Amino acid sequence: MGCNQTATQSNSQSDTYSETYFDALYSDNSDPWQYQTRWYEKRKREMCLAVLPQAEYDNAIELGCGNGVFSELLARRCQALLSIDGNAQAVKLAKQRLGKSSHSKVIQGVIPHVLLSLEDVLLQSYPLSDGASANKPPFDLIVISEILYYLSSIDIDTVITWIKQNLAVGGTLLCCHWRYAIDGFVMTGETVHQRLQRAFNMTNNEVDRSALTHTVFTHLAFIHPAFTHQSQIVDSDFLLDVWQHSPKSVAMQENLI
Repeated sequence: MGCNQTATQSNSQSDTYSETYFDALYSDNSDPWQYQTRWYEKRKREMCLAVLPQAEYDNAIELGCGNGVFSELLARRCQALLSIDGNAQAVKLAKQRLGKSSHSKVIQGVIPHVLLSLEDVLLQSYPLSDGASANKPPFDLIVISEILYYLSSIDIDTVITWIKQNLAVGGTLLCCHWRYAIDGFVMTGETVHQRLQRAFNMTNNEVDRSALTHTVFTHLAFIHPAFTHQSQIVDSDFLLDVWQHSPKSVAMQENLI
């Protein structure tokens, strides 16, 4: 995980600050946000899993995995899962939790910088990997939970650009963030999801699927897939948005309409 205290700080300052911040959180606590004991966290995880538009995914990536509590649940829905965190202790805990999941990998790296050299970092962390396409772009599921508000606006834009370049056609993007201000950080879940919605929601001049026949819509989806805002949950405490790199709703994908 990485963040700038202000949007104008340099990347190196961001990395130093985040390292100190998260090292302090994990220094004497293996579960600093009480993922394993709070009903709030369990409820939120179950809601995230419930709104995924597909039952299973071939190749998923999770940005900001923490100690791996949610990663363990995601792994049950994925043929391959790559989880990333910037904190060494969090990565160690996540690896322990996913130890019996042979199709899951955990690497350490600061977002967004690690995304720009993902394959190299993966090779360094797992040098004996068979080199298959699993755990490498494109991904059909990208999960970003409780991390983007630690980043500067510039770094968030870098993540958004990376998503657009590395989410497979038909793939899912799930983002979930705490709504309140976090001491020492500029961004909040509100400002993060505003940026995400500007980046991925269909604009007024894009295709109105209600005006198209199924045949025409299917043809357009093939030649120019768009992002569909499949789900949005505005909870009192967190925001949850799910986009899919397809102009079709889930019902359309299931041939219900």
